[in-house]
Amino acid sequence: MTESEQIDLVVQVLKGLPAKRLRIIELANEVPIVNGHPDTRFLEEHAEDIDAAATEAKAYGAATLQATSALMFVKAINER
Repeated sequence: MTESEQIDLVVQVLKGLPAKRLRIIELANEVPIVNGHPDTRFLEEHAEDIDAAATEAKAYGAATLQATSALMFVKAINER
């Protein structure tokens, strides 16, 4: 694999990463705390948003792993 191909691979993987602003973090900060515990009513009312945010976070994690693997692959090739 040429250096140009390596760079293209890394760029393509990085382009696939979703934005780093994850809704799950925003939602976690919005959850009211009642008697030291998350408000279950709030969680129930926002279950659909929470599920979507969790899916988004999982996709981000998977894309991050792909990017990490691509970078490690390029590094391994360059160390030969």
